[in-house]
Amino acid sequence: MDTRHTSHGPGGRQRRLRRGPVLLAAAGLATVLLASACDTAEQVPWASYSTGLQTQIDAATATGNCAALQVLLTAAKNTSHAHEKATGFPNDALVSYIQAAQARANCPTGS
Repeated sequence: MDTRHTSHGPGGRQRRLRRGPVLLAAAGLATVLLASACDTAEQVPWASYSTGLQTQIDAATATGNCAALQVLLTAAKNTSHAHEKATGFPNDALVSYIQAAQARANCPTGS
């Protein structure tokens, strides 16, 4: 993807501008920005939790059930150490997902 531009320098020679590396860098930056803005659902290892947990969280979010989301958040925090012992990682991503769900549901922030 080369573009030729007339130079205003001596001899009026044409120079090539290589846009490939610039476009590649811009695409990489856009990917990083989009990934950081993505919902944290992709970061949660759902296979290590009870089947249907994500559906339960999403349903509580959709209905604005802040009490249910708080119960789920408390449980995630309280079982984080045990989950880490069993799987090798804590519930940090799950906690973040539930907190984001609370924000989407306009729940009051507390813990």
